[in-house]
Amino acid sequence: MPDATTFKIECPLPAPPSPTIVAVEAQSHPYGECFYLALEKIGARVVNGLFSIRWLPKHLNAGDFVHLHWPSFFYAGARTRLGVLFQFTYFVTLLFFIRMRGGKLLWTAHNLLPHAATPIPGIDCLGRRIVIALSHRIFVHSMSAAPVIEERFPRARGKIALIQHGHWVDYYPRTQTKRQARDKLRLPPDAFVFLFIGQCREYKNIHGLVKAYRDLSLNSILLIAGKFQQDDYQKNILAMADGDERIRIFAHFIPDRELQDFLCACDCVVLPYLDILTSGAAMLALSFGRPVVSVRLGCLPDLIIDEVGVLFDPKDPDGLRGALIAIKDRQFDERRILTHARTFSWSDSAKAFIQALDE
Repeated sequence: MPDATTFKIECPLPAPPSPTIVAVEAQSHPYGECFYLALEKIGARVVNGLFSIRWLPKHLNAGDFVHLHWPSFFYAGARTRLGVLFQFTYFVTLLFFIRMRGGKLLWTAHNLLPHAATPIPGIDCLGRRIVIALSHRIFVHSMSAAPVIEERFPRARGKIALIQHGHWVDYYPRTQTKRQARDKLRLPPDAFVFLFIGQCREYKNIHGLVKAYRDLSLNSILLIAGKFQQDDYQKNILAMADGDERIRIFAHFIPDRELQDFLCACDCVVLPYLDILTSGAAMLALSFGRPVVSVRLGCLPDLIIDEVGVLFDPKDPDGLRGALIAIKDRQFDERRILTHARTFSWSDSAKAFIQALDE
């Protein structure tokens, strides 16, 4: 009798289900637009959600991931302290509801604490502690940021994962040469041009920049372009710059289509923060091939290497002045800066994000 032959039929295992990411903010922000598109390209399901008691019970399923970026935005907009307290309570209630429903919270830490403190002492710190305690994962854009968070909030240990802040090369319009941009802004073609660009807020140390610049007799121009969030701060900066024709202030919101006017016209971008964890403005500058002067804090030591800019010690009272002189005396290769910027990929960020969900 012949031996029986056993045939083994191998069936491929079904692919694991794609994670569902509920994006409750930042969809209209360039960061969110680029990041969530990259997630969708690698197979994640991204749901445009609302952080509300009406939306979540109807649409949130067990196992879904709810992704937060700037938690304070959910409660800090009220005009009165009582309103802030009410919105904060509502915010925390929804966080616990998400967990009880079987959802998993994710937080990308763009900053350690809100740059504009809420008018109730301690509430921002409490909000961060609750978000961290309830989060499944906390994402940072640089491992330099991880110890900063862990030192202030020890419960973050073991939850932090790294994702890159992607570049914006070719994301914003760039159709002008440097000469064309300078003609548009009525700038001399041969002047060295420093630029600060972005929302003009006190933590960005524009007052320190103006003071440091005025102390130097540099043959150059300083542009300050962006909307001031506080009238008093704007008046202060205008008063500090008064009488110095080298300083030109464009105190209004800069639309995306006009960013190139300033970034193409300048020779370098100056971002002298007093406090920072992640800087989208630094990535924007690099994405236009412009070197950056900034402070050695947060993500910046990992982003601004020697070939693409100059960092100064925040504890050095002459650090900013010295950095302005140093960058003016150096030559930078725009192509090298763009190559460096392109190493920060939204695709790699999305892959690292998904991988961290299963760890």
